[in-house]
Amino acid sequence: MTRIPIFPKVVRGADHPWLQAAAFAAATLQPTRAGGQLVTDQRTSWVRRVATGYGDVFVKVYEYDTWAARLRGGARRTAPWRRSRAAAEFDALAWLRQHGLVAPEPVAAGEVRRLGFLVRAVLVTTAFAGEPIDALLPSLAPGDRRALADALGTLVGRLHALGFRDRNLDLRNLLAQRRSDGGWTIAKIDSPRHRLVAPGRRDDALARADWARLLPQLAPFDLADATRAAAERA
Repeated sequence: MTRIPIFPKVVRGADHPWLQAAAFAAATLQPTRAGGQLVTDQRTSWVRRVATGYGDVFVKVYEYDTWAARLRGGARRTAPWRRSRAAAEFDALAWLRQHGLVAPEPVAAGEVRRLGFLVRAVLVTTAFAGEPIDALLPSLAPGDRRALADALGTLVGRLHALGFRDRNLDLRNLLAQRRSDGGWTIAKIDSPRHRLVAPGRRDDALARADWARLLPQLAPFDLADATRAAAERA
């Protein structure tokens, strides 16, 4: 387990009222792999669901605990002049919510740096009740799959029309929740590589790259064409 005694500098969300509670800040900005409920666990990043007095939150941690890790890839993600992935994901979630789209609320992003280089980055968001679409699709009946594809296409169409290019458009990063009317609400998470362009355009290299990444994931369910058609109608 990596031990970092320095409390992270809050680079996003410093004015969030929850951070004024010392217990909340300590539990979420200085998490350990042993704490909370396991969500994902990778070598350099991990996610835990943490119960707090304000409700459950997701805590995502990126760790670069050696100089080799910090300098890997030309320090593309860790250099002093680069925005951390946690900060970029915070910005993406804030942008989505500001534009009327469904996304977990970003609470805070914190960073620990040494000599300007990123050592650890932490993102805290509210919990969202949806399931990742890649895990959900195999269990759905054909009609429900088609309805979900329509909702997904509508979402991607809106994102592109508003000028959002995700660059990380994977089914596992799209959380779907069935509404009481039988339709689907979809939230986008994990967008550290997003780019913003002028709104109104739907067809450019970045938009095409989003589709090139997403559609092959839908092809095994025969939903690629339906999803693209829904986006064109959005």
